[in-house]
Amino acid sequence: MLQSPGRPAAAIPPADAGGDAPYAAAGGGTDTGAGGSSAPGACYIGKTGIKDKYVLCTPTPAPATPQEEGEGEGSPPTTITITATDTAALLVNGSGLHRQPPGPQALITLDVIAYTSPDTRTLTTTVANTPVTITATPTTYTFDWGDGTTTTTTDPGAPWPHHTITHRYQHTATATTITLTTTWTATYTPHNSTPRPVQGTITTTETTPPFDIVRTTTQLTDDAEEAQGH
Repeated sequence: MLQSPGRPAAAIPPADAGGDAPYAAAGGGTDTGAGGSSAPGACYIGKTGIKDKYVLCTPTPAPATPQEEGEGEGSPPTTITITATDTAALLVNGSGLHRQPPGPQALITLDVIAYTSPDTRTLTTTVANTPVTITATPTTYTFDWGDGTTTTTTDPGAPWPHHTITHRYQHTATATTITLTTTWTATYTPHNSTPRPVQGTITTTETTPPFDIVRTTTQLTDDAEEAQGH
């Protein structure tokens, strides 16, 4: 029940008291309905002659409680980032390095062939419980021949007889190795997302097993003479 300020509390007159309070209800007129809306009620507006006057009114809803910052909002999206270091760590086998002729020795009088693979590599990993696909493509190759000389090229080479990357050693040596440094470009794609470039320089390094550089030595024997009966 609503009262005018400064007016003593009094019950709302019944409907037959002059017929001026048709909207009065027992217990007042400010009930709250479903959903939190306030139902109409009888509001006292003054006296006309000897009768109290009431009108149909709807109380103003109380202001909503301010929401704390971030309250009610979903968790912020997880940022997925793949670095050049991350990608290089996944490229554990690099682009592959092969030497011809194989074996523990190479002749100083013959070219040594080296080659690798130009194939694009597809890798998978998981970051923050999100599957990520990485696509890496080799772009340049640097062959370090182990004698102080290098060859940098965009050509991955090929095996004999279609070989394009060769080297001829000038001096004998032991435990020589060839080292290949491959530079890559890459993109990474989180699940249900679009590809993004991997920032930074991606490199992998591989080395052949050691081998010796040897010189052929011609020796004259009596075997041929003896075979001819001399």
